[in-house]
Amino acid sequence: MPRTLVYGLGESGRAAARALAARGESVLAADAADTEQLRSTSAELGVETVLGAGPEILQRGVDLVVTSPGVPPQDPLLKAAGAAGIPILSEAALGLKLLPAGLPVVAVTGTNGKTTVVDMIRKILEASGVEHVVAGNSWRALTGCLGEVERAEVLVLEVSSFQLHHLPEPGFRVAALLNVRPDHLNWHSSFEEYRRDKLRIFEGQGPGDLALVSRRDPVGWEAAGGFVARTLVIGEGETGVWDGALMLGGERLVGVEELSFAGVHNYENALFAAAAARELGAGLEDVREGLRSYSPRPHRLALVAELGGVRYVDDSKATNPAAVAAALESFDDPVVLILGGSEKHTDFGEVVPRLGRCRAVICYGEAGPRIAEYLEGRAVRAPVVRAGGLAAAVESARRAARPGDVVLLSPGCASFDEFSGYAERGERFAGLVRGGGT
Repeated sequence: MPRTLVYGLGESGRAAARALAARGESVLAADAADTEQLRSTSAELGVETVLGAGPEILQRGVDLVVTSPGVPPQDPLLKAAGAAGIPILSEAALGLKLLPAGLPVVAVTGTNGKTTVVDMIRKILEASGVEHVVAGNSWRALTGCLGEVERAEVLVLEVSSFQLHHLPEPGFRVAALLNVRPDHLNWHSSFEEYRRDKLRIFEGQGPGDLALVSRRDPVGWEAAGGFVARTLVIGEGETGVWDGALMLGGERLVGVEELSFAGVHNYENALFAAAAARELGAGLEDVREGLRSYSPRPHRLALVAELGGVRYVDDSKATNPAAVAAALESFDDPVVLILGGSEKHTDFGEVVPRLGRCRAVICYGEAGPRIAEYLEGRAVRAPVVRAGGLAAAVESARRAARPGDVVLLSPGCASFDEFSGYAERGERFAGLVRGGGT
């Protein structure tokens, strides 16, 4: 019997191991780390497990490797598997392989906005009554909900570049690439590799499928000419934000004043969602109802408090410079911007032209000194302030802000120097703001 190695025992790895074992497959689970938590986890899996694993585990007779998104391609075990000609799939690719053929799948990727677009699609499909399941990346692992998916009419899948890297020829019914900006260059070997992985979302599509790209995104827009699928460009022709309304193929959806969210990037997200949902059978009124009732998820330009005439906004989910640039476009009032967190060595050049509306820029955390030095070298007009951790950054922002200003936590970095993730960082920001001190 062929043997599958599931490598990486986070949520997606555990789900993959259980899904394969439930089908009677021969499974070997492994992780490069060896911790108490992993030992407890492996004891509950019910499959043979090896912790502290390296390339030598491949000698146990492995025919397929299923890798978790947290494992970079440069990992020694994955490199050894590739050199030995052993196929490597992401957990999402395995999930798609285990599903029955013919199920319509809408897949969404992009540097920024993919979780929001998937959430908007979910809201519209709920209004339309189309039975669907949402999985992938920020949601549930696909292999952990295969039974539900098999009973649904549609699968809505959020896919990251990590998942696409090991996902050959997916052939999605609807594929949406929102944008591509430099990110995750600590995982990918180069921006070119990252770009190629994002474009994999369109591989395997046929003439009856739909490809969605943005006119504002050079990567998707330039690649669109080579697509086999029907292609809709958001922001071009009769699809875009015209005269204060969202228009899809010449049909008016909603006025922007009817929506509970703002910002050019969010209006574009809504059009991606509307186009995908319409392709999946949602009616025009369902689209309108879904968008009118949609509220942004936490830590995405969420108003935390208004104190002394200053609005404090949590955009902790903005973990790359492109997301910061989009956030700054959403405000007309002066902004005290908080940047920083754990280092990803990304270029903040995209942010610099949008700092003209900033009263001050607070740079904190592990990446803070590098960002501050970079901005000072670009002769940014706003004062650049260095702070140690997030608490010090909030206090510095409080001192710099004036009534009518916005204090915006839009870090442009990951959070792992202080926190377990962007959600914990956003919650800490809210606590610091409401607590009135450090």
